Amino acid sequence: MLNHPEVDASVKEAKLAKLQEAIKEFDMTPFYELVCADFKIAVDTAQLSAMKAANAKRVADITAEVEDAEKNLGESEVRQGLLRKFEYFCQIGDKENAQKAYTATYEKTVGMGYRIDLVFAMIRVGLFFLDHHLINKYITKAKELMEQGGDWERKNRLRSYEALYRMSVRDFAGAADLFLEAVPTFGSYELMTYENLILYTVITTTFALDRPDLRTKVIRCNEVQEQLTGGGLNGTLIPVREYLESYYDCHYDRFFIQLAALESERFKFDRYLSPHFNYYSRGMRHRAYEQFLTPYKTVRIDMMAKDFGVSRAFIDRELHRLIATGQLQCRIDAVNGVIEVNHRDSKESSVQVCHQGWRHSSQSYSETRQSH
Repeated sequence: MLNHPEVDASVKEAKLAKLQEAIKEFDMTPFYELVCADFKIAVDTAQLSAMKAANAKRVADITAEVEDAEKNLGESEVRQGLLRKFEYFCQIGDKENAQKAYTATYEKTVGMGYRIDLVFAMIRVGLFFLDHHLINKYITKAKELMEQGGDWERKNRLRSYEALYRMSVRDFAGAADLFLEAVPTFGSYELMTYENLILYTVITTTFALDRPDLRTKVIRCNEVQEQLTGGGLNGTLIPVREYLESYYDCHYDRFFIQLAALESERFKFDRYLSPHFNYYSRGMRHRAYEQFLTPYKTVRIDMMAKDFGVSRAFIDRELHRLIATGQLQCRIDAVNGVIEVNHRDSKESSVQVCHQGWRHSSQSYSETRQSH
């Protein structure tokens, strides 16, 4: 929210105060320094010194516990001490020392389940900092451990971790499959609420699935529909339900309104979706146009504009862009005010991609591109 250019200054001020409060409560020295550098905030030297002293004392205490355990106790107690140190570095936002403590703790960890939980913690560190290299590294590590004997509950949790990561790097198709698998057995509440899981599931599946799969896997999914029908806490899932229904039921004017509302109220302020909301919105408009045009050979431009609740000029611009990039197989006859849809059989589609651009006024423009 502090990074977002469209957030009001008063809202940012309130968010910063809340963030500062949490930083001070948990003595998050490394994260405090990072925040001050990112937002050009003056460092409170007294607060910084107090937090550093608290950090040093806590680390020293845990180190003493580990040394005592090494001399007088067993391997289990040593591991517990190292784990406490690792968790403390995570809590204060010290990514570098958390990775070092992870390595020391992992070497002392014997049980497969404990090792996987440790890897999950490192994935969460990566998600906290949106460090995609770190996330990918430890998701790969988790998969390797799962093959060696991970239990069913942890395998289900890993799906949610990987789905969130895939969505954050714009792999909506991969995220959709994993979110759908996670819905019936979700248990990763350390990552997100169940309502957010349903939101992400609907968002990614509408983008990635064709109509038959969307109907089978989402529209007829009891777990998804139960949450959407209930509307979620404080009605947060009502717009999501209306978005899905309007798209699937071909109520395009409503769909455009719901897409715009979700974009302005949710996508722009979601830490995983905000970098991709323009890409997502363009992609969903393309899918809606394609869905609308598929049954027709020709359709009037003004009729299409009316169905989508937008101006004819808006439809002209949108279709021209999609035709020019080969995403829609049709041509616009602006003189007669119609769109001519090019339906090709699958054999022809496999050897040739052909798109014809638009013609406006008496000037015609066409382009044919073949690929073999």
